[in-house]
Amino acid sequence: MRHTPVCFILSALVGLTAGQSALAADFPSDLRGGYTEQGWEDTPFESVGFTTGIRYWYAQGGQEVESFGESFSSTDTTHFGELYLRVDDNYTNSFVNLVGGYSALINGSYSNSARGVTDASITDGKVAYFMGDFGYMPIHFEDGDNSGGLGLIAGYQYWNDSPDMGRGNFSIVDGPDDVTWDLGTGDPIFAGDSTVNNLDVNAMRLGVVGEAKVGAFNISAEAAAIPYAQVNGTLAATISADTDSGAVLTTQSGPTEFSGYGYGGTAQVMVGTSFDNWNFNVGGRAWYLEARGEARFEVATITDAVDSEPDGTYETDGTVALQDYVTDLEAFSMWRYGILAELSYSF
Repeated sequence: MRHTPVCFILSALVGLTAGQSALAADFPSDLRGGYTEQGWEDTPFESVGFTTGIRYWYAQGGQEVESFGESFSSTDTTHFGELYLRVDDNYTNSFVNLVGGYSALINGSYSNSARGVTDASITDGKVAYFMGDFGYMPIHFEDGDNSGGLGLIAGYQYWNDSPDMGRGNFSIVDGPDDVTWDLGTGDPIFAGDSTVNNLDVNAMRLGVVGEAKVGAFNISAEAAAIPYAQVNGTLAATISADTDSGAVLTTQSGPTEFSGYGYGGTAQVMVGTSFDNWNFNVGGRAWYLEARGEARFEVATITDAVDSEPDGTYETDGTVALQDYVTDLEAFSMWRYGILAELSYSF
């Protein structure tokens, strides 16, 4: 077998290397340049702006609920602390708003016909909310130092409106195992509990927004419809009063719960000025919601123990029967409105 000489192979490799070196000296002149030569520093990411700050909301609020022929209502004055964040993408004329607030102080009064309560004081409770909106501003105008725009927003709102309207008492009876009977009297013995208001709203928001800069003043306004909201929670109400006929006792054996859907709207207007990236704004805000749905609770009917011998000892346990009651909410509404103040920083 013939073998290629080693010297021939080495000569060929040297020739190829030399040819490649010659080609490398004549690279095309139209290759991309450096970072600044390509204009990559002018990307859309440089047009993103942030505004973050705190707000104070002084709000009047109220609720009206009618169910099972009973009415429950409240009016209050609530002070809120709020955090605010807005992200603007000027390249696409879009933005994201995030707002979250919590009640710092609640004062007011409530009435509960089921318990015969009228104008009792509200000194506690909880009101909390969160809103997240995406906005698009396709319409812009400029006239010297004045400018503005119009757009649309779509988003989500969570709203828990639960001022303290007392506690709704109920028995804890889900069956015979939850009841014992007094051997000397035959009367049933069972535990009890109570619940406060806890009303949750999860809502969709669709609306319009406008912004304008007029000289040294900034003006913003928004109006949003709530086309659909899921409403659920518990009421601080005992709908079914205990009745005792001597041998038979009926008692509400669970909290008053409800669930349904609602609709409403929100509006907000702010006016202010800016100085060295600091923004000072004041204005007003209003929310309103109506809802329809079902209220439900459970009633336990308990009979006394039986003295079957009779010897004064009630040795035979009584009976327990449970019945669910469901009815339509005859009316449900809640609202808040008041003065809003903001201190924020833009960067």
